[in-house]
Amino acid sequence: MTLQPTVELDVDEAPSGEVTIRDRAFKYLRDLAFEALLTASEPLKTVDVARVILESNDLNVGTSEDAVGSFAALVRMVLDGDRAFLHTQRQWDLLARQPRTDADRRRPVERAIEDTLEMIGHPARPEVVAPFISAVYGREPLYFQQMLERLAPTRPQFFTSAGGRVGLTRWLLDMESEEVEDVIFDNFEDTAELEAFRSAVAEVEPGEDAVSYARALIGHAHGPAPNKPLNFLVWTHFSDVEPQALFNDLAGRADVRMVRGPAWVTEESQAELREAIRDLMNDPELAAAVSATAPPVVEEEVAEAPVTIQVGDADLEQVFEFMNNDLRSFRVSELCQEILESFPGSRTFPAIREALLERMRADPRFLWVGTERFRLEDTLPDDIEEVPDGIGIEEREFLGEDQEVVDKLLPVDRWKFHVEDLILDPRVQDLGDDDTTAAASPAALPASPPLHHYIMGSLYVPRLYDGFFPRDPDLVELVVVTPDGERREVWWNNRLGMLFGLKEWYDANLPWTGGAFTLEPTSSPDEFNLLYNGETDEELLIPTERLQPLLALRATAEEDALPLTEVLTRLVKGHPKGVTFVRLFTEANIVRRARRAMVASVLSGNRGFQQRPDQPGLWFYDEKRAEKGSRKGGRPKRIRDYDDDEFEA
Repeated sequence: MTLQPTVELDVDEAPSGEVTIRDRAFKYLRDLAFEALLTASEPLKTVDVARVILESNDLNVGTSEDAVGSFAALVRMVLDGDRAFLHTQRQWDLLARQPRTDADRRRPVERAIEDTLEMIGHPARPEVVAPFISAVYGREPLYFQQMLERLAPTRPQFFTSAGGRVGLTRWLLDMESEEVEDVIFDNFEDTAELEAFRSAVAEVEPGEDAVSYARALIGHAHGPAPNKPLNFLVWTHFSDVEPQALFNDLAGRADVRMVRGPAWVTEESQAELREAIRDLMNDPELAAAVSATAPPVVEEEVAEAPVTIQVGDADLEQVFEFMNNDLRSFRVSELCQEILESFPGSRTFPAIREALLERMRADPRFLWVGTERFRLEDTLPDDIEEVPDGIGIEEREFLGEDQEVVDKLLPVDRWKFHVEDLILDPRVQDLGDDDTTAAASPAALPASPPLHHYIMGSLYVPRLYDGFFPRDPDLVELVVVTPDGERREVWWNNRLGMLFGLKEWYDANLPWTGGAFTLEPTSSPDEFNLLYNGETDEELLIPTERLQPLLALRATAEEDALPLTEVLTRLVKGHPKGVTFVRLFTEANIVRRARRAMVASVLSGNRGFQQRPDQPGLWFYDEKRAEKGSRKGGRPKRIRDYDDDEFEA
């Protein structure tokens, strides 16, 4: 026997009166929301209803904040459209579970239990049913729970299913009569549902046993298979079937599911509905159109008055308490969903978001950290507001034995070998020493951190790339997504032009110098993709065998107070085949942090530093030319350090 798949009908092409797959998906989601609240011990916020649904159903909509928010917006649409759900104090509950002053308490309790089970639409545990009965009669739910546990096994109108769940015997086929027509008369006041089901499954041949035949009928039903018509068709071919046993057998199968009715569906048809739910989630206009044609609430049309959106003091206090429980940054849109029950895609979301943004910007308890992110005051990470040790440029003067300054800053017109162009290379720009100007809308940011930034886990961004990161506020929290999908929190300091927070990633992925990666923007203004495939910049990459002598020279230069002229002399001599300006500047800044202009001046003012006509761009040290220079020998003396105020000035 071949099972026919469910046929999806397009929402725009469905004939009048015919239920489309999206209509069924909307009803399915309504039932999932009903179940989420039915089993909840307390009222839930919309986002919590959405999360309960996602945790218990494989909807595959994603787990990100945006995905949950979009799904919650669809759930909110479902909840808003049905009077079975009650919304108070930004939380949802089932209306029937609320205490009712107008309830008829003279009605027998057993009748109230039957009505409640009919509303639930499938067998339910006594503790689930009890709060509804309590809402009518006013006594504690536990009293009615214990009552139902006693009544269910003894009263003919109830039966007990798996897990102690209580159902109504009128959901099962009454087989007191033997003739087919009599059974129909006893069970179906209106035969329309029976005839529709018979027509839908007319091609299904009986299987080897009652349960397999029932499974085949469910798979061919093109929608939920109502339990009693299903039971009837199985009985017509397997007259010895026991209705409650068949019910329990189907409830125990993994390839079918019970839905409200009660009715039965296959996992395949549910997968089709889940896909339709994802379509509705990703298309709010389509979801609104389906919601508008759904049966539930019909209200009198009135002229819509302008809505004034306000975020009150109590709302703001809730936001503060929520953030105080988790000292991290929060997006305003996340707070709108978690606290104010407002979701992207809803009509009032933009106004509520702007109102909350305005209130938080005006409240000193909250610190704006860029785009729509906020933190509580005094929760910023350490060491992102000041220049880290080892990053600033050393400003020292050294005197020779004649008491003259050894390292002299020359005017640009005295520089040689076009070094004035070489110092504009973005790779040699750094904090406090950057002559580049912003380009228009940089699409990507190439980066290769020098050793001093590698050690601190920071990155200086030249002015050439101004505008790549948000310009406000001074400190901006960002997210960098690494090639393996890890989301790393980093901080952008607009005042310093530095990015902080990459130390762990540097250590795990980059060589000490020369590692080259790229940052690219995403659709979110505070998120960036980090692209890296092991590439290096050969001019910046210093092998270990070269790096170790440089670190040794660094210690010597500090101990012996070597001037920059002596440092550069030793460095260039270490490259008998010549060295580029970028490589030389990189090595010099490992030994001691120096300005580009000073390096250019020393190279231009000392006759020993030369370039050869046949090798332009490479620096060599010429001993003979150096000897002809007029500089006197002797060990220079360290005169003084500039203080911090002078450096900042």
